[in-house]
Amino acid sequence: GYVNGLRGNLPFGNVDPNTITYNSTIGCMIGTCNGTDFTGKCFEPNDGMKGDFARSYFYLSTAYWNEWACCDTDGTNGSDIKPWMEDIMRSWHAFDPVDDLEESRNDVIFSEWQGNRNPFIDHPEWVEQISDF
Repeated sequence: GYVNGLRGNLPFGNVDPNTITYNSTIGCMIGTCNGTDFTGKCFEPNDGMKGDFARSYFYLSTAYWNEWACCDTDGTNGSDIKPWMEDIMRSWHAFDPVDDLEESRNDVIFSEWQGNRNPFIDHPEWVEQISDF
């Protein structure tokens, strides 16, 4: 709760280390986005969660494509991920591959909650087959 509350509606991104305004005990940071077309503040999760967040966004973007008509934010527009953030998500997906914890979470979500799976956890190679989230 606490760190996510600080994140609020900030987009995910790579934080410029010279602009960090918050750094959690597990390495999550808030600061100015680094090396993107977006120059506002963003939230960078710790390294072990970057791919998890990316695959979650890929899932939401495909599962709800043309379902969400609202919400033009700094990183998304409806179910579409804006190009600057999609580039970061793709790099995080490659940097932090699917691990046992993420597979286990996907199993529990399927069996106990939603009855569906995140295909980008089961088939991470599918990310490269989609040109635009």
